[in-house]
Amino acid sequence: MSDQEKKTPNRRLGADERRRRLLAAALRVMKREGIAAATTRAICAEAEMPHGAFHYCFRSKRELYAALLASDIEIDLDAVWPEISPQESPGENIRKLLFAYWSQVESDPDAQLALFDLGSFVLRDPELQELPRWEYGESLEKTTGYITRLGEEAGLTYLREERAIAELVITTLNGIAWSWLAHRDNAAARESLGRFADLLAVLAQKRTDSPR
Repeated sequence: MSDQEKKTPNRRLGADERRRRLLAAALRVMKREGIAAATTRAICAEAEMPHGAFHYCFRSKRELYAALLASDIEIDLDAVWPEISPQESPGENIRKLLFAYWSQVESDPDAQLALFDLGSFVLRDPELQELPRWEYGESLEKTTGYITRLGEEAGLTYLREERAIAELVITTLNGIAWSWLAHRDNAAARESLGRFADLLAVLAQKRTDSPR
């Protein structure tokens, strides 16, 4: 927790800020001690909040887990869109987006590992098994949206359905992330992303009305 956060009395925090701090605290506990250690009491202690704050923000641990899994979907690519141009090759535009995504994954490998662990953990619980399915559906929708926007801003048409390309992107990124967690070689991971960008570019063509 930052010094500024520590200076802010909890009673002044709105519900959204409390929720954000509890999610951040839960992820820190999971990164440090594993999923089982992330009890509601441990999370509140990590966030420096009273235990009752948890149920003020989350109806259950299930809701907390869903919010944490969603954090893996919420990587922000806004900063890279101005760099996408019809004057660039399809492969170069795809590479820019993949690398912008990856720079955020790469910045916190322990968080990525904790989220992988959480996904495996909820799959083993009959009451939580639908959460990874929900996460995948949300990720698929968001990735399909990115591919659609790339086509519009880079002046591309695709040789396959955008949703099918999104499925390929998600599967490949998960595979690269898992391999990277094993070897922690950033250059190797980026090389894999670059090769994948070249493969995806085969499925994209510049529109005839796009600037060259």
